[in-house]
Amino acid sequence: MTGNSLDKRIFTAVAAMSCNGVIGNKGQLPWHLSDDLKFFKKLTFGSPVIMGRKTYESIGRPLPGRKNIVISSNANIYGDIEIHQSIEELIDVYKDSTESLFIIGGAQIYSALLNWTKEIYLTYIYKEYSGDTYFPQIDNDFKLDGIEFKTEEFEVRKMIRKPVVT
Repeated sequence: MTGNSLDKRIFTAVAAMSCNGVIGNKGQLPWHLSDDLKFFKKLTFGSPVIMGRKTYESIGRPLPGRKNIVISSNANIYGDIEIHQSIEELIDVYKDSTESLFIIGGAQIYSALLNWTKEIYLTYIYKEYSGDTYFPQIDNDFKLDGIEFKTEEFEVRKMIRKPVVT
């Protein structure tokens, strides 16, 4: 990232991940954690949520109470959803935004927008799950800022970007 406004980190990622890094299996979440879903709804309600086509199709409908933004080259299939045909187009439109912009998946979108992400709410599930989709590696770029919520099954970790040392 170089340039003036392009140096701004504008996104917050929200993800649930098993202790072995899995975030999905065959286009679905491999778990159902109602307390985590309630946290997700409370966190993102009223704000834009950004997702890839596969994530949108796995949800099957727009998430209510949020502006749903889908990154897809097919602008015709989603009706009233805001579509951006590329990551670059999305960043160009939102680079000066002051509202909270939540990335909600999938793995390709998390990876593509990681350099633009300022914080991550990561639900860390204590159990291992089988899956075919993994969260990108973040250890070197982010640090734990606190635990937002905790149950016997999982904890929600707030991760913030480490300061750049020059």
